[in-house]
Amino acid sequence: MPAVRPEFQPTLPALLRKRFGLRERTTIALLLLALALLAVLVVLVRPRVDNVSTAVHSGDPAFTMEYDNRALESVEPQGDELARLEGERGRQSVLITVRPLDLPASGGDIAHGVLPTYASGHIRELAAELDRFELRAQHRARVQRAPGYEVRFRTGQPGRQTFGIDILLLPDEEQAEGALLLSFRREVDGPLRLTKAERRFATQASEAFRSLRYGTLPD
Repeated sequence: MPAVRPEFQPTLPALLRKRFGLRERTTIALLLLALALLAVLVVLVRPRVDNVSTAVHSGDPAFTMEYDNRALESVEPQGDELARLEGERGRQSVLITVRPLDLPASGGDIAHGVLPTYASGHIRELAAELDRFELRAQHRARVQRAPGYEVRFRTGQPGRQTFGIDILLLPDEEQAEGALLLSFRREVDGPLRLTKAERRFATQASEAFRSLRYGTLPD
């Protein structure tokens, strides 16, 4: 083994041998194993990083959404939309939109007082607008710490049904300014029994939907 210059003494193998009684060959083997494990970790983690994109709305209110770019893409918002994600895989298509929500002026606990009442009117509008509307659930909810009220429903003819979720979202329990309507639509063409790949796509879309976070910087 080549000699080590005095200023670089003691070496790591020498230190480990002195402290733990490990031979230098054993130390070098462990170091090589650690480097190999690190390389495997990079290979496993890097694709996940590369496959995650961020949609940023820097206006008022500012928010971000993360999504798997293998399943969804950020497209130009339409009408009053602030953000729009779309995706299609096999028999399923997904649409995620974010719109400003204009709530009536009120003080106090808006999340528990105003949102449930406003949601009742929103449900009536959905029922009047959508074919064969079926309300499946409604309850208080949180999305990345932001308080809200969630409405789940199903609509459409048998064989081509759409599963929807609307969340009336607030920046804070008592803050109506900056409220958002976060909407999710997943249409299934054909039988509702999904394959493993179709369930994976539905999960990717759901994760993107619930990734919305107020602000453009991480907490």
